[in-house]
Amino acid sequence: PSEPPDRPDPLAALAGELGHLGRRLDGIGAELLALRAPAEVAPVPPGAGAQSGPPRSVRPPPPLPPTSVPRRDRPPAAPTTGSRPPVVLSGARLLAWTGGAITLVGVVLVLVLAASREWFTPPARIAAGAMLAVVLVGIGIRLYRKESARVGALALVATGFATAYLVVAATAALYDYLAPVPALTLALLVAGAGLGVADRWRTELLAGGATVGAVVLAPVLAEGWLLVALALALQVAALPVVLRRGWSTLMVLAAAGPVLFGTLVISGGGFGAGTDRVQVVVVALAVLAVGLGTSVPAARLLPAASVATLVGASSVPSFVAVSVLGGWAGGALGLGVALALAGLASVPGTDRAIRLVAGTAASSALLQATATALDGSSFTLVVLGQAIVAAVVAGSFRNRFALVMGTAYGTIGTFAAITSDAPLVALVRLGEPYVVNGVGRPGAMVVGAAVSASVLVLACALLMAGGRFRWVRPDAATARIWVPIGFAALYGAAGLVIPLALLVSADRIGFTVGHAVVTVSWTIAALVLLAQGISRPALRVAGLVLVAAAVAKLMLFDLVALDGVARAAAFLGAGLVLLAAGARYARLVAESESESESESEPESKPEPEPEPKSEPSESGPAPSMPRSLGADR
Repeated sequence: PSEPPDRPDPLAALAGELGHLGRRLDGIGAELLALRAPAEVAPVPPGAGAQSGPPRSVRPPPPLPPTSVPRRDRPPAAPTTGSRPPVVLSGARLLAWTGGAITLVGVVLVLVLAASREWFTPPARIAAGAMLAVVLVGIGIRLYRKESARVGALALVATGFATAYLVVAATAALYDYLAPVPALTLALLVAGAGLGVADRWRTELLAGGATVGAVVLAPVLAEGWLLVALALALQVAALPVVLRRGWSTLMVLAAAGPVLFGTLVISGGGFGAGTDRVQVVVVALAVLAVGLGTSVPAARLLPAASVATLVGASSVPSFVAVSVLGGWAGGALGLGVALALAGLASVPGTDRAIRLVAGTAASSALLQATATALDGSSFTLVVLGQAIVAAVVAGSFRNRFALVMGTAYGTIGTFAAITSDAPLVALVRLGEPYVVNGVGRPGAMVVGAAVSASVLVLACALLMAGGRFRWVRPDAATARIWVPIGFAALYGAAGLVIPLALLVSADRIGFTVGHAVVTVSWTIAALVLLAQGISRPALRVAGLVLVAAAVAKLMLFDLVALDGVARAAAFLGAGLVLLAAGARYARLVAESESESESESEPESKPEPEPEPKSEPSESGPAPSMPRSLGADR
């Protein structure tokens, strides 16, 4: 009685709010169902849940709209993954595609029969084929509006585009009505239309078919650089669709044409001679540029394996071009390719697989460029220098890939040195390439010394870099790594000393003196390693191994090959150095052990307690310390 009569009932207002909230939830549910299966549910009624405020009068909540419950007369739609519907090989699909293939064969037979029996005029035949292609594509687009007819619509459209490709081929190659450039442009337009329809329908199968059709048609229309240009234009045209839909298979199919045709054109394999050096360079660089340019945006959206395949395949024509050009021109092209691939490998945020493929291709291109531009000792020295740089970079920046590449380059360079520039035969027997018929060759000696010094420096760099990664340790587990590197270092040291000794005296005296110096230098190096290896096990093990190598050389080679003063000098020098090394090493070990004991002794012995606390005085107990003084203490 005390409340005014016109005040709204709070329970009625709450009921109205709940009714509005229920209608809004029903509308949201209907929209979600429409997005999930647009063909299985009815459209959302306009204005559902559009009210923004509570109703002025209390109304009962309306019944659930029919859009909130799926229809029961049809099975629910199959769930989709992303934007790519699942491909199911059903009977209807098989029949549709079989019919399309047979229709295409029929078109080919009609064209051949019309040409052989001279039915109609050539323009009429071309017009009829073009009309058939347009009609097939139009009927397919119309049928695609119904979900139940989409399989057949896809087959009709694919057959129509294939018919259009055949018409273009007949117009250009059979009747010579189109020059290569207009014919290629028309084929590219057909492929673009196919990609557009595939993009709208979100079917990668149709996109791949349109791309493969253009690739197969291209050799019929042109050759040489025009053929590669069409394939590259098709790859560029497919890139937006590839990136928008995430179709990695389409990316690989679009890149297959430029790689295949570019390789054949460069090598002169029936698609134009590869003797024009300018065209060879342009084709190789164009294929590489489009491939790498495609891989940069694709690396952030597509699987890394597909992008890595694209990077590796795009560099194949460049490798062929380097071999075809040869000389300094091929070396310059290989160097440019290596720099481009190395730039891709250094892009921040690139996947590891892509960087690995790009780095491997860059290293291969650099090695090919070096082998193409250089030969003989120049090639050996440059490859060993590249290996040293890679090993230093690996040790400084902890880059495993650089260490692997340095090891590979070093293996190739060391093998070339052993076989030609500083052969092992010249180190154990006086003869070529340092001395020929008793006459010394100073140039060969200088080259041999330089190559051997490079091998020695490379071995040291690889040992240091391997130690940073714990790949080289003073144990038997890593012996398969440091033992070959150690032998390479011994070979480099011997190959450095012997040619220098022969430069002084190109006869047996210089040869024997050089070997004596090698033996003594090995023992001195062993002494240095042992002295530095007191606290470093790796150096200590290396020193002991070097001592064993020096003793083995004394007994197995110097005792037999040397004679006279050189043999005595080698044994005396090595023996005195070993004696000094033993004495010095023993003293260093003793000093190190005494220092370690002195450092650990204060920690092991307990600190004695103060005398006033442990023994009472004779006159009685010690007077107690005031509390404040004890606290201060």
